[in-house]
Amino acid sequence: MKYQGSCLCGAVVIDITGPIEHVMYCHCKMCRKAHGSSFASFGLVSKENFEISGIDNICSYKSSAHVTRTFCSTCGSNIEWNDSSEFGDGYRSFALGLLDSEFEAESEEHIFQSDGVKWGKCCAS
Repeated sequence: MKYQGSCLCGAVVIDITGPIEHVMYCHCKMCRKAHGSSFASFGLVSKENFEISGIDNICSYKSSAHVTRTFCSTCGSNIEWNDSSEFGDGYRSFALGLLDSEFEAESEEHIFQSDGVKWGKCCAS
């Protein structure tokens, strides 16, 4: 398994050399605002299977006690959602929209749906 991706301008590039173990669609207010959408889509991958280049182009924002969000300083693309609590131990959580490779999730969940907005209905058939 190998997946590649990049931000909108190409300054930040990700390489994933193992499985994307889980996908989360987060409907919380912070993720909605950070992504400018009705929900955010993140992939979870083991740290040892995740490489990132262009780190000089990455800025960060600590959005809560345990979470730091990163984004490209040139184009503003969301890069990662880093959780410093035990939940994030051993994993990297990246914005799925970065992927240039095809991918089909085997494990996925919607979280904080009760925080979702009425105009943001997802998963249309």
